[in-house]
Amino acid sequence: MGKGSTTDRRAVLAAGAVMAAASAKAAVAQTAVIEVPKLELCLTIHVQIGPVQQIGAIPAGTARVIPITGGTFEGKGMRGKVIPGGADWQITRPDGVTELRAHYGLETHDGKIIQVRNHCLSRTTPRLLRSTLTFEAPAPHDWMNKAVFVGTLNAPGDSGAPVVIRAFEAV
Repeated sequence: MGKGSTTDRRAVLAAGAVMAAASAKAAVAQTAVIEVPKLELCLTIHVQIGPVQQIGAIPAGTARVIPITGGTFEGKGMRGKVIPGGADWQITRPDGVTELRAHYGLETHDGKIIQVRNHCLSRTTPRLLRSTLTFEAPAPHDWMNKAVFVGTLNAPGDSGAPVVIRAFEAV
């Protein structure tokens, strides 16, 4: 190999190094911008519940189920009722956190049925109930199938009061 090929090789390597540095700088610039989602209240659900049914000790902790007996909801262009027959399955883990997995339906004022799945973590200290909700909704409410929702739950102070769930869309 002659001197010209060594010079060509060095030029190619130098150009490659410059391109790699530029790509790395661009990647850092892209990750430096963090877009924090905003939350928009879309739905408030008032869920009536029945008596707690204790299941008992299971490998993951202590289990119980709470029947969903009805309720109402309102929000973003709709309102209606909570369909009786759903349930909230709960496991209190050894670390004191309770995992809730509720599955129920909503019947809208226009006769559509929306399926709700609400997964929640409840900590006793401090008392926090935060959840993620997913919906399976037909048109014209199918926008709910394409969004991410974060929820809050307010447990009832007495046995007759509803659980209030607020669903916020991440926008």
